[in-house]
Amino acid sequence: MMGTITISIDDELAERLRRVAERLYGSRRGGMSKIVESALRNYLSMLEESDTFIYIAMKDGRVLAEAQTLSELAEKLKKLNVDVRGLRVVRSSSPKSPARGGYRLRGM
Repeated sequence: MMGTITISIDDELAERLRRVAERLYGSRRGGMSKIVESALRNYLSMLEESDTFIYIAMKDGRVLAEAQTLSELAEKLKKLNVDVRGLRVVRSSSPKSPARGGYRLRGM
């Protein structure tokens, strides 16, 4: 089943999308939709994954700040006037392991 969503983007971005779709898919129908769908899937996966962990800034065993993104953590540290040298930044959970494909070869 396919959903239809109408969106508005600026002219420059629309032209770039058309050029890339033409280069990748030629004049075939649906090229722009494939690119947009792929981009949205990747972006939404990134957003959903970022909700599952937090970044923690530590110094001398003390937690100084926590945030869901590195840029948010940097802003918090800036507001606290924290010298970032010597900080340790950790994530609350490990990232998903990458999917691996292909043949597995045993030692020769």
